[in-house]
Amino acid sequence: MSGDRPDRTGIEDRQHPRFKVKVPVYISLGGETYRKSVHLESKDVSGGGLSFETSTRIPLDSDSRVVIARLGDLAEPVMIHGRVAYRGKNPDTGRYVVGLQFTRFVNTTREELLEHLYVWQTPTPPPRS
Repeated sequence: MSGDRPDRTGIEDRQHPRFKVKVPVYISLGGETYRKSVHLESKDVSGGGLSFETSTRIPLDSDSRVVIARLGDLAEPVMIHGRVAYRGKNPDTGRYVVGLQFTRFVNTTREELLEHLYVWQTPTPPPRS
């Protein structure tokens, strides 16, 4: 596992809360586009970055452009620049778990993204009869 970062299971000293959501994410690295969905049951998005699983060994510290195509009531896809901050192997699947750190928000802000994540994750109470 040369070049992969060590397992950080249990380390939760993060600046932004994680949201376990499934959103279409398009990631562009070095001219190639990898399309990944962040799965509800295993991956997450936060105001600081996102994670996903892939069979492709994406290089650490690669610059990326992330497009989040659908998130709640966003009017248009969100474009965010980032970098690959973490890559490790999921021992259960043999696939790479990749963590992207957001570095620049293009057509939204970190605060707007967090607001949409909070709203999307807050259960809507049933209508009163």
